[in-house]
Amino acid sequence: MSETPDSAERREQILGEVAEGLHAIFKETQRRALEAEDNDELVSLSGSLCKLARGVRQCLAMHAKLQRERLADEDSSAESRALTRFADVQDRKAAIARRVTRRFNEAWPDDDEEDENEVFNQRLESLNERLDDLAEDADFLELDPDVLIARLCEEFGLEPPQPLKPLGPATPDLIRGGTQAESETTRPLPHKANGHAPPADSS
Repeated sequence: MSETPDSAERREQILGEVAEGLHAIFKETQRRALEAEDNDELVSLSGSLCKLARGVRQCLAMHAKLQRERLADEDSSAESRALTRFADVQDRKAAIARRVTRRFNEAWPDDDEEDENEVFNQRLESLNERLDDLAEDADFLELDPDVLIARLCEEFGLEPPQPLKPLGPATPDLIRGGTQAESETTRPLPHKANGHAPPADSS
């Protein structure tokens, strides 16, 4: 069973208490050694001081080691969570960009004019910049992607697409060829290479 952060901190706390207790006894033994009236008592107390000092050093070294290990585990966990969130954010941005770009293609079909292609590419660049801004919000992954898509479409003066709804059990629509949500997710995304859309299929 893996150790929880709370149990690791408690273990450090106990070890710290042991070190403090040994240190308190060391100080008392030291006081008595300084007040010793005969040589035998001084020798005995000096031997005890050496053992106590060694115990304090060992406790402090172990405490530092446990603390380093705990902090390293916490840093590793935090880094892992950050990497996971980064990947999720990139996936969400790509999915949103695909749907908004589809609306770009539907609203502004390519006519092979250089000026129009430049405008289209500028819109794509603006879209990516807006997505970068939105992704910086802490709740980016918690927001409904359809809401974000609608917001972006409205910013670019476009009618938002219909929200994608999860497919339920088989229905007559699905049997006849799929629901609107299914066709929306499976239809290939129009794209522009160097600003040009692929020619329409004449077959």
